[in-house]
Amino acid sequence: MAPPQKILALHGVAQSGRVFERRMATIVETLSPLRYEFVFLTAPCDISGTAYIQARQADWQEGDEERSWWETDDDAKEHSGIDQAMELWGATLREKGPFVGVVGFSQGGCAAASLAAMLEPSRRDHPLVRKYLPVDHPPLDFLIMFSGNPYRYPSPEIFWLFYPEAGEENKVITPTLALYGKKEWEAQEFFRERQEFLMSRCSNVEIVGHPWQHTVPRTQEYADIVKRFVTSFDNRATGMTIDSRL
Repeated sequence: MAPPQKILALHGVAQSGRVFERRMATIVETLSPLRYEFVFLTAPCDISGTAYIQARQADWQEGDEERSWWETDDDAKEHSGIDQAMELWGATLREKGPFVGVVGFSQGGCAAASLAAMLEPSRRDHPLVRKYLPVDHPPLDFLIMFSGNPYRYPSPEIFWLFYPEAGEENKVITPTLALYGKKEWEAQEFFRERQEFLMSRCSNVEIVGHPWQHTVPRTQEYADIVKRFVTSFDNRATGMTIDSRL
């Protein structure tokens, strides 16, 4: 029997791997019988007690951690701790990989896009990639973002990931499924513009709207959309290995 295909899952602000696993339950249940295994990672930055816990949603439970992939200083307009996130991603790839794809929600969508970009051939020689990621991990087959929000304060240190400041052709080429909440876009132009920007930095993207706000859709309809996208890259039945970017 072919081994499970592993998918790395990166949560949003003020959440944890445990929270994201609850929100992804329908998708996990849909893909598990097909031998897909999710690894839910918890971010390194503890933001409990900060203003960013306002991202906590109605399903918060006592004991849930409040974490972030990087910290945000709105006064200085800068992020810190991105290198810690990269170090954790690299350790996870080494210890639990290889992975065929990555999925992320909100800030985790940006984190997922960043990791997918780092694993693409054009960036493998970047000093941060060489420092943090294993040299033998292949590019990812796919990237999935739910309401993916880009870095709030991009700096020259992260332009190389997917920002046009490093060249208009500097885009994520990993095949991408991007889902967004129609109600959020109708009510929040700021978030719509940010999410549209991140989508625009993906060169091979399928965009799907759902009728809710800033969330992971939990109905079977959207789990089936994710299933169709994920399984389109699955070559286990034939034993073939195909680079989806060729």
